[in-house]
Amino acid sequence: MVKIYLIAGETSGDFIGGRLMQSLKDLYTLDGTAVKFEGVGGKNMQEAGLGVSLFPIEQINLMGFVEIIPHIFAISKLIDRTINDIVEQAPNLLITIDSPGFTYRVAKKVRQLIPKLKIIHIVAPSVWAYKPSRALKYAKIYDYLLALLPFEPPYFQKVGLNCQYIGHPIIEQNFYDEQAKPALRQELNIALNSKIISVTCGSRPGEIIKHIPVFMATLNMINLQYPNLEVIFVIANHRHQSLIESFLAKATFNYRFSNDRLKIFSIADVALAKSGTNTLEITASGTPLVVAYKLNIVSFLLIKLLIKIPYISLINIIANRKILPEFIQYNCTSDNLANSLITLMSDNKKATEQVQDSRQILKKLYLHSSLSPSKLAANIIKSIF
Repeated sequence: MVKIYLIAGETSGDFIGGRLMQSLKDLYTLDGTAVKFEGVGGKNMQEAGLGVSLFPIEQINLMGFVEIIPHIFAISKLIDRTINDIVEQAPNLLITIDSPGFTYRVAKKVRQLIPKLKIIHIVAPSVWAYKPSRALKYAKIYDYLLALLPFEPPYFQKVGLNCQYIGHPIIEQNFYDEQAKPALRQELNIALNSKIISVTCGSRPGEIIKHIPVFMATLNMINLQYPNLEVIFVIANHRHQSLIESFLAKATFNYRFSNDRLKIFSIADVALAKSGTNTLEITASGTPLVVAYKLNIVSFLLIKLLIKIPYISLINIIANRKILPEFIQYNCTSDNLANSLITLMSDNKKATEQVQDSRQILKKLYLHSSLSPSKLAANIIKSIF
């Protein structure tokens, strides 16, 4: 039997972990080898065979510098708890997924305690954006790195770390095509003449609190021009719904909530999206979007000092040009967001160009390819370890 310990610290990492675990199970089953998973993960990983997570990943699903400060001691305890559990479980392989503030610290200590344990990391740290010295730090800890972006491997290979590009597992999902939209609207009881905006405020309470006030003001402005507007907030759970609703007392638009995100992304005329992997899902659904992001002002200023790239959206970063409109921090205003969304809603040519240009970038991440990022990752892991 092969025992694999996995750690994911946020929603996107949990998705990647779940897909990888299923692919690993399929591979080992072909050999007649039993595989057991332990570790830290969310719903996707638990359904794929993780069982009970060592602790809920919401406890480490944090972002920013200032935002983390109140949780430092709690996170340190969880790091120690995770390390102790790995030592006790004595796995054949440790796989860490993204969340570098947590996973790297765990892996570094485990490397000291169990020097011969194979350790692999998925989702390369953004050394091309800031702190390139992290490449060497990772090379000293990890045996292998799987990167999601096509230009990342050379940064790590030149310092001696085995690194391979696998594409982004988020694009493995079954996205709806254009022909499915009328039936989906009927299924969701949405009038064909309604203008639909899908909205994502974030997967963390702190993100929601930062985004929803400006998003509400934006949507109120759009509703003046489109009285048939219907807003659908895409949420992860009912707690997020309650939090968002607490800000909507002055909303003038019709709204509803849904956790069926791929259906909602597909039927929407446009999307207002918090920066993150959800932007890949929206573009893969064939929907034009506007990207927004706000965070604590001190965190923003620190990040601005560190990060030297002009974009934050993966589509724009890979393309090295602005395909998706981005409005960050000071520019994340209701006027900017509303004007950009209205342009996409009223100018079919611009909306279509954005979708087509985005799709070309998604092909580089293996959208609609026979190469599945998760299966490719599983094959690499099994062949090496």
